Amino acid sequence: MLFNRNQSYNDIVPELDTKKLIMLVKKLLPDVVFNMASLEGNPFTYPEVQTLLEGITIGGHKISDEQQILSIRNGWNYLFDLVIRNDASIDINKFNKFNDIVAKEEALISGTFRNGQVRIAGTDFVPPRADELENIFESELPKLIERCKSKTELAFEIFLWGALNQFYYDGNKRTSRLVSNMILISNGQGIFNIKAKDRLEFNTLMVEFYNTREADNIFKFLYYKCLERY
Repeated sequence: MLFNRNQSYNDIVPELDTKKLIMLVKKLLPDVVFNMASLEGNPFTYPEVQTLLEGITIGGHKISDEQQILSIRNGWNYLFDLVIRNDASIDINKFNKFNDIVAKEEALISGTFRNGQVRIAGTDFVPPRADELENIFESELPKLIERCKSKTELAFEIFLWGALNQFYYDGNKRTSRLVSNMILISNGQGIFNIKAKDRLEFNTLMVEFYNTREADNIFKFLYYKCLERY
């Protein structure tokens, strides 16, 4: 299922150095992981995430919350490996692998498309049926790639497309966000980082997006508030 968007957004020129970007993101990884987990309602604070990623177990939290943090970290490590190996093509195998990494401990099924119906709380939107997902992915992904005039547009469209279609039982936004960052970093366009402080605005705009399938407002938010370029 595709969506509507009117305004165009350009890439930066010249592109940023990919190796330097990876080094920078690795230094900022506690912040990036904390923000991703916060959007999932994870109660870990930034200092706790930082400490956990340093290899020190944090008491007073559910094992599932700790595992979610580590799974997000593992997803980023897989992303770094793909970019370093110059293997940042966008395909179903990448989507499935990212989902298997970030949702394995949370979802009924991970690493493969869902086989049942899901709902998105707080919206009137009903995601596609499970038996439609493979055809949607195969037919719409080339259209997304063709209609986007920049890699930045493509990265954010991929994110919204994955969130809209709910290809997986869980971890859809995390999966699509990692694919989006793979596109941005491999093309020297920065990183996609939704800050925890912007969670309410993000959630409000996403509900609007789900209900209307009009992407201009959420796209503007992603481009101007969530794209970090160095």
